[in-house]
Amino acid sequence: MAAGPGAAPTPADLIVRNDWPEHWETAVGVLANAWLTPNDRFFVRSHFPVPTIDSGAWRLEVAGLVRTPLSFTLDEFGAMPKIDAVTVLECAGNGRGLMKLPNTSGTQWGRGAVGNARWRGVPLADLLRRAEVGPDARHVWFETADQAPLPDVPRFLRSIPIEKAMQDVLLADRMNGEPIPALHGAPLRAIVPGWFGMASVKWVTRVRVEAEPSDNHFMVKGYRYVAPGGDPLTSPPVEEMRVKSVITRPLEGSRVQLPLAKPPKKLQVRGAAWAGPAGLRLVEISVDGGRTWSPAGFMGDSEPMSWRLWATEIDVKPPARVTLMARATDQAGNVQPAEPEINAGGYGNNAIHKVTVDVRP
Repeated sequence: MAAGPGAAPTPADLIVRNDWPEHWETAVGVLANAWLTPNDRFFVRSHFPVPTIDSGAWRLEVAGLVRTPLSFTLDEFGAMPKIDAVTVLECAGNGRGLMKLPNTSGTQWGRGAVGNARWRGVPLADLLRRAEVGPDARHVWFETADQAPLPDVPRFLRSIPIEKAMQDVLLADRMNGEPIPALHGAPLRAIVPGWFGMASVKWVTRVRVEAEPSDNHFMVKGYRYVAPGGDPLTSPPVEEMRVKSVITRPLEGSRVQLPLAKPPKKLQVRGAAWAGPAGLRLVEISVDGGRTWSPAGFMGDSEPMSWRLWATEIDVKPPARVTLMARATDQAGNVQPAEPEINAGGYGNNAIHKVTVDVRP
């Protein structure tokens, strides 16, 4: 697909779901090649085109229900003390295309609208304490530099409860040790760990402290778990990520050579798993339709809000056709369901991943 106006070249390992604004998905086969997803392989989801930002004129403002409004230039923000956090981001619509909903206009994502990166930035809580939020403060709004392409389209704006804002939210200016690329929100992006990616707003220019949540379209009507025939205004909001695991090797429909040998060789299975704020507990694999499950082993690094890479070996006697199933469980006991929870927007699909492969000697 040809790139639209202002679009950057698409890396080979990204699948173009929409070319302008960019909706690019990481290919499942490379999704778990490394614990940290490279910047140029990290999925891209933008509501509107990447804005043109004058770094000399840019300001970050902290305003609203605060005693001391703040304003920072890019250099001033860059000089502030920062911390690192490895956080997985997943688009709320990841897996929408697998739900096969007849009336959903959202991007038909497969499984790759997810990535894990090391973000470096200023804790939002530090700025809020410095600004001295007022007693009526209940929500934090993020305003951004991007603009809707048509005048009748509402701007994209998100807010989060102040309790979340005071926990682990970052205003990040670096991604995997480099300045955040424009596609991922440069010069400044909010990172809201444990929540779906729409909360991690790009191109942030203002933090507003308010008594009420934002009344923006994308808060009031968008990003809601609307049951078939339901009303968005009374439906629960899409917020925390759900526990999930994907199989990245072998791929669906692949043929795997497993030479006959003594001792018998085993089928190597790998993937990635993540959860919301509760944190990940385990990943299990089944090869008998879910009747029995065996634990997989976690590999490599881990941080509280990162994903985990996992691997296991399966006994298979070739020739055989095998359906692998992977399910994850979080620390609160939530388990991936067998089927997705159907909702009008196709959000939060965390159904068990199944992969069928042919094993040949």
